[in-house]
Amino acid sequence: MPTLTEALQGADPGLIKVLEAIAVAVVDISHALRTASTAETGTSNDLGDRQLAADVVADEAVLKALRSSGAVETASSEEQPHDIALGGFGYSVAFDPLDGSSVIPAGWAVGSIFGVWPGSQLVGRPGSDQVAAAYALYGPRTLLVVARGLGGSSPVCQEFTLGEGGAWALARDGIAIGDGVRTFAPANLRASAENEAYGGLVRRWLEERYTLRYSGALVPDLHHVITRGGGVFCNPTSAGAKPKLRLLYEVAPLAYVTVAAGGAATDEAGPALDKVIAEHGAKGPVCLGGKAEVEACQEAMRSSVV
Repeated sequence: MPTLTEALQGADPGLIKVLEAIAVAVVDISHALRTASTAETGTSNDLGDRQLAADVVADEAVLKALRSSGAVETASSEEQPHDIALGGFGYSVAFDPLDGSSVIPAGWAVGSIFGVWPGSQLVGRPGSDQVAAAYALYGPRTLLVVARGLGGSSPVCQEFTLGEGGAWALARDGIAIGDGVRTFAPANLRASAENEAYGGLVRRWLEERYTLRYSGALVPDLHHVITRGGGVFCNPTSAGAKPKLRLLYEVAPLAYVTVAAGGAATDEAGPALDKVIAEHGAKGPVCLGGKAEVEACQEAMRSSVV
């Protein structure tokens, strides 16, 4: 099987350095999660989210790897939601170092999310400006899904598996999301009590005997869509159940991966990658998955409160 470096051949050399640095950080996080404390640190990040010790360890691992790459000008994380100068040149990276940390004490799968942008600017631009995006999944295996080339003639979405000694091997090439897979992940389900369109959507899924696949962590839920080649992750909102997902650190990168794989990603106004990210902490709803399933969710998405 090709290694990560071999699979990335043909990409811009600076971008290869960034993606290899992300892969190094994922190895470090994977090892750290085996022993890292799941206790709260007693502190919150600048966005008001309570931090686990594991969040801090993961954040430090990513920043260290990106700084060492020499190809990252600016970084920003959900744990440190501001621009951090890293002294490199070519790209910037926004990331959620540990998505789903609230389910870590239960021993459930969690992930990391990365968006790669050209230049030094992260905010004030749409998600479509990204040149690559990736996510890691820490479960029975450690996986890395990398997407690049969206906007060109041949976008690429690949899955890599972590092996012995920290080596990455290409496990799946040409990942594709299609239609006809009847699974659903109804995030922010409390919004269905007020968002009538979302409530109706949930009832339709149940009446039509869709299979529920929802863990409470964004990366594993999207990866199920990626693995099955279809289905939907739907996260509408309401007045009493406002958005929680951060556009810069979660929505834009995972929308990029989904669309690069041939799926669709929408928010309350249209394609999720079209939305300009006004500030580091901006939030919003998102729907990710097969094109037909995402289209069926549009009334619930348009009824969302942001």
